[in-house]
Amino acid sequence: MKRLLVSLVSCAALVSCAQLSTPQPYTLTVAHINDHHSHLLPISGTSVRIQGEELKIETGGFARVATQIEAIRKNKPNVLTLHAGDAITGTLFYTLFDGAADAALMNQICFDAFELGNHEFDSGDAGLKRFLDVLSLGDCGTVVLGANVEPEIGVSPLTPKTRWDSFKPYAIYDVGGERIGVIGIDIAVKTKNSSQPDKTTEFADEYSTAKYYIDELRQLGIEKIGLLTHIQYKNDLALAEKLPAVDFIIGGDSHTLLGDYARYGLPAVGPYPMTVNNADGDQVCVAHAWQYSQVVGELAVTFDGDAVANCGGQTHLLIAEDAPAALADLPQFAAVAEHSQIKQELTNYQTKIDELTQQQIAQVEQRLCMRRMGVQTSEDCGVGRHSDAHAVVAQAFLASTPQADFALQNGGGVRREIAAGTLTVADVYSLLPFSNTLVEMQITGAEVKQVLEQALAYAISAGGSDGAYPHGAGIRFAVDMTAADGTRVSELEVWSDNSWQALQPTQTYTMVTNSFLAAGNDGWALLGDITAAGRSTDTYVNYAQSFVDWARKTTIIKRPDAHSTKRYKSAAQ
Repeated sequence: MKRLLVSLVSCAALVSCAQLSTPQPYTLTVAHINDHHSHLLPISGTSVRIQGEELKIETGGFARVATQIEAIRKNKPNVLTLHAGDAITGTLFYTLFDGAADAALMNQICFDAFELGNHEFDSGDAGLKRFLDVLSLGDCGTVVLGANVEPEIGVSPLTPKTRWDSFKPYAIYDVGGERIGVIGIDIAVKTKNSSQPDKTTEFADEYSTAKYYIDELRQLGIEKIGLLTHIQYKNDLALAEKLPAVDFIIGGDSHTLLGDYARYGLPAVGPYPMTVNNADGDQVCVAHAWQYSQVVGELAVTFDGDAVANCGGQTHLLIAEDAPAALADLPQFAAVAEHSQIKQELTNYQTKIDELTQQQIAQVEQRLCMRRMGVQTSEDCGVGRHSDAHAVVAQAFLASTPQADFALQNGGGVRREIAAGTLTVADVYSLLPFSNTLVEMQITGAEVKQVLEQALAYAISAGGSDGAYPHGAGIRFAVDMTAADGTRVSELEVWSDNSWQALQPTQTYTMVTNSFLAAGNDGWALLGDITAAGRSTDTYVNYAQSFVDWARKTTIIKRPDAHSTKRYKSAAQ
């Protein structure tokens, strides 16, 4: 039996409830997901390697998440169900329904608690409030957590009257006769600088906030304490070692896969769960559940008194019922049926998507021509002009990441020109049809020069592709394709402080690009090295959605004018 006791109380309200008793072994099961990012449908074509063969299988989907969590609740006595943030942004379900579809299906599952992630703020405080309003319509009473989130009271729509109008710092649950405290922590600097919270909304330090509320819970007599975090796996491990009294952490943000999956070609980084020691020297169970509704974690925390005696459990990578038996028979893969009610609800939403993708999001004033490599040769597009389609895509990338200095995009990443007239959501998803996300990279001026030279060399090589040719916004440079390798790019400048300034070789810049290039593909090999060195951050914003958001705000999309054209120069080949 589980009962929410309180989500925020005064000490006096619960101290009288504390009772001394002989410690008894007790196991808490935590069913959890994180970072589903509006991925409500199954993912087709996931690559899994088994017995020397690479298979393409269907994984995940919210209907399978529901089935798996239902099974955990049925088979285990003491269960909490937690979501570690970033429920929204990433697919058409968010683009078209503004979080309502995610909230409605989360209410079908009935999470006990949901932690605010950085992407919950992508549409500002008002956008988050709309999502939370729909989430509150469910009967399950999901507690929204965010102990270190500080909107300005009376200014933010999240806090019209008090700090805790829309979310709480912690919740206390009665689970099988034991009181469990769960504190929610969001990633502070990243949310403030890489998402779109209101300017007056602040985010307190993760450690000091967690320590403060751990102390408060202990004053209430709560000694079984978990953190529901959205601060990345490596930060969870570091935080666990610094804090006293914490017993388990359910985390998100880094899209970390834990468990025995590496041998099957999947990007697992460690065992599930990971165990570290807290500041008291006691065990802490740390668990993450990958991304995109593909994994449900089942963490088993066994207590001896108030101390953790054992960290156990299993991740369940959800696969279709008709998956090969060689996979389905493995404990870390769960071949489960889709929950019928949620599957039907998704079908209803899909019908609406088919209609809503035709909605107008902007007007295109004049044909935006496309040329993958080099400058325009068409008279009606303006001979010598840079590709208009690539220019506006790069502008959208840059607008979506305001902390970036410039954007770079490859020629092959944009698949069509943009016709004059009405622009629809469907048009954007055919313009940018891949499953790419926006990635921020820390790159020096010298490295920018090097990677541009790599891209051009690959674009004209016998085994390469003209799709490697670079396009950008907030950056300009001259290209001479007749020059020797390594000398084709010159006059590199970035737009800063309302003027063009020479790119400094030793200065580090923030560049935004797509995840395909950030992995070092299409000849942009240096970007792969930068990513491997830990100097890139995946925003997990779908690159097509970034264009939709930009187009809606822009309203009328114009062909780049003379000033904009100067942002990128390309000499004749």
